Amino acid sequence: MKLNEETEVIVDRLAIRKNIMTVSTLAKNISGRPEDLEIKFAIKFQNATETRILPLPITDNSFDEHGNCIAYAVMEYELDALFENMDLNEFKVLVQAYDGKTYVNITVENQDFNKVKEENEYACLLEDGQIVIRRKKPVKLYKRNWFISLLCSIYRILEFVIGTLLIPLFLLDGVYVVILGKHRRFLEETYGGSQLKRTLLFAKWRWSAFCRLTINMATVKRMILNITASFLTLFCKKDCILFASVRRNDLTGNIAYVNEVLQKKGAKVLFWLEPGKTKFMPFSKVFSLAYKIARSRVVAVDDFTPVFNDIWAMRHCKQIQLWHACGAFKTFGFSRIGKEGGPNQTNRNHRSYDYAIVSSAEICRFYAEGFGIDEKNVKALGVPRTDDFFREDYKVEIRKKLYEQYPVLKGKKVILFAPTFRGNGVNTANYPFQRFDLKQVLSAIDDEYMVIIKHHPFVTEKHPVAEEIKDRVLDLSKESEINDLLFITDVLITDYSSVIFEASLLDIPMLFYAFDLEEYTVNRDFYYPFKNFVPGKIVRNIKQIQEAIRDSDYEQQKVETFKHRFFDALDGKSSERVADFMLELLK
Repeated sequence: MKLNEETEVIVDRLAIRKNIMTVSTLAKNISGRPEDLEIKFAIKFQNATETRILPLPITDNSFDEHGNCIAYAVMEYELDALFENMDLNEFKVLVQAYDGKTYVNITVENQDFNKVKEENEYACLLEDGQIVIRRKKPVKLYKRNWFISLLCSIYRILEFVIGTLLIPLFLLDGVYVVILGKHRRFLEETYGGSQLKRTLLFAKWRWSAFCRLTINMATVKRMILNITASFLTLFCKKDCILFASVRRNDLTGNIAYVNEVLQKKGAKVLFWLEPGKTKFMPFSKVFSLAYKIARSRVVAVDDFTPVFNDIWAMRHCKQIQLWHACGAFKTFGFSRIGKEGGPNQTNRNHRSYDYAIVSSAEICRFYAEGFGIDEKNVKALGVPRTDDFFREDYKVEIRKKLYEQYPVLKGKKVILFAPTFRGNGVNTANYPFQRFDLKQVLSAIDDEYMVIIKHHPFVTEKHPVAEEIKDRVLDLSKESEINDLLFITDVLITDYSSVIFEASLLDIPMLFYAFDLEEYTVNRDFYYPFKNFVPGKIVRNIKQIQEAIRDSDYEQQKVETFKHRFFDALDGKSSERVADFMLELLK
């Protein structure tokens, strides 16, 4: 199939073995220029009621004997983990390719998938150029039955009681294995400590295996939370909206903006703002959260909030994800399947959201992919915290506040250096400071410019600043909101940070210092081909940064198109739209 004049794509292979489906595609570009083959693939799975999008990552780029650029993509998909409703009796497999503007379905040509060997219970068919998967023997969808659920609960309780009564036997078994058994050296290396400690740990392992329970503080608190919330749900009136966050302990971000509107409309609002893991949560907070869940019809979160995973009472709530970032830039969540640090396909994280709120209709498919939810459940209502970007009084107030706080900035042109981190997360986050030598950057830039450094919060080390340029540099990585700093920014230098979306609302000129673009693309990747996506000039070294600033060459004409692409409504009323949506769900 022709994707454009120079690029042809085909579905190269599809095969099913047990519950694993392997799909591979091939793209050929006749231009002979690798940069022209910035192509992306994805797979859309559709059953009667649900849609799931998953990435099909490029695994190899090469040239054929005629000098054509070849991109090869292959991925294995676990069919049993595709749909929340577990309806796998019949579904379509739509192989899609990005044509530079949108994802289009690839028509499957010259492939007879009817001859693909049918293994296990699945059959693979080709109908009207599209792939259809059917079970040979349809399976009835599981529906929750209160009587069966009660029997299962009784059985698990009996299992727990019997396992607890058998603890003395497990202890005797531990004494034998730890002191007399042939694996005692292995246990000593694994657990360490005294023989008594190893005996107790072995007995605990036997008890956990028998009862199919892992006992630790997090498990205990989760069990208490579950039971308490389920019990209180029987008696509490569900007439509240609950805002929950593990990112912050104060009322800021999207939550604050939506709450302000809800309060004006007279809604009943509850809060649970507790950074940290469940195991560190005091028992008083566990009971408090249980009560708040029992009272709530709508639960809104602003990041991945694992405490809500597998809470039975949440079935009576509508959970909304008010994701903290704008637009769609770096891949996240299930879009990172197959990459280092990415999730397993069977992971349940994020998939419990009833709705996710985003800034534009264009990016709904990417958030659906990242969260593993249906595309129709992603709503383009806007990002509430961007409302201030349309308030002139707020802009004036913030500028005045910052100039009073940092008087050295008055009368200066401000370069905001705000890169993202390198690494897989908070524990490995870093930035190669030597790649942005401030002394070298400022050496060829007029004295009217000052640099504000704003590293990602995950980067804990300070950016080194030479003594002779300290009067031209402010490191505000640990201070000030980055959004506030944008109101006094004349030039933004970043790399792969999502701050570019907020910057576009203020028409700020941008430079993209992408010295490690190829490496970053392999490790993290983007939803769009980077070179055709960013609203500014791409620079690869310090000299290019200096030249761009000296010549005011930022390719700023790209900003306006970018802004309208990733924000459907530029009216400062996102908070009101989200609040109204929540109130409708509350009814």
